Amino acid sequence: MADNRNPVSIQLIKKGTYKLSIKLDNWEMSREITENALKGLLEEINNVTGLTKISETFNCSGEDAKRIREFWDLRSNWTLCNKCKFKWHECFDCIIKCDSPLERNLLLELRAQEIKPVIQRRINKDGSYYEFPKEIDFDHILTIPDFYVEKEGAKLCVYADGHTYHERTEKQALRDRNIDRELQKLGFKVLRYTGQEIRKDVSLVVENIKINLE
Repeated sequence: MADNRNPVSIQLIKKGTYKLSIKLDNWEMSREITENALKGLLEEINNVTGLTKISETFNCSGEDAKRIREFWDLRSNWTLCNKCKFKWHECFDCIIKCDSPLERNLLLELRAQEIKPVIQRRINKDGSYYEFPKEIDFDHILTIPDFYVEKEGAKLCVYADGHTYHERTEKQALRDRNIDRELQKLGFKVLRYTGQEIRKDVSLVVENIKINLE
């Protein structure tokens, strides 16, 4: 049911009919509503909140549009989003595909240098690949680089590691080396950057990526 934390609830009563409840402070309302009327109401809500525009701009689901809207609205992200010259252009990749602030910083600097990476490309053991958000085939997957960049035959798999080289366990280091060797056999070049390197000077990291592309 609706409460102050979740002011709107929708309950299926019977096929084609729902019970809509809204509770705001000392005011509350409950009524039955048809499925068509409910769809119209939800559409109006999405229009007012901007979710429809977000979904249409990035060709994404309503759930992803909601995540983007919530990311923008979070106070800790105001500085990043309000000053970002790629807002309404790279938000889906930045917010949905990137897994950490490190990856977001690297993505935005790559875009500032006119490099358009592929994020979370799924690379199989035989060199074939498929893209996010297709479900991962764990029987055949080799790796999912944070960024994949290709130019004139140069194929780079770029990793933004949250830990330093010295913080990795022996098992992690061995796994990474094995992945790197397999990628190199398939014709890829592997670049791994620590969180410290990205935080210290992300522009220098991107310059190194550009050198490897050339």
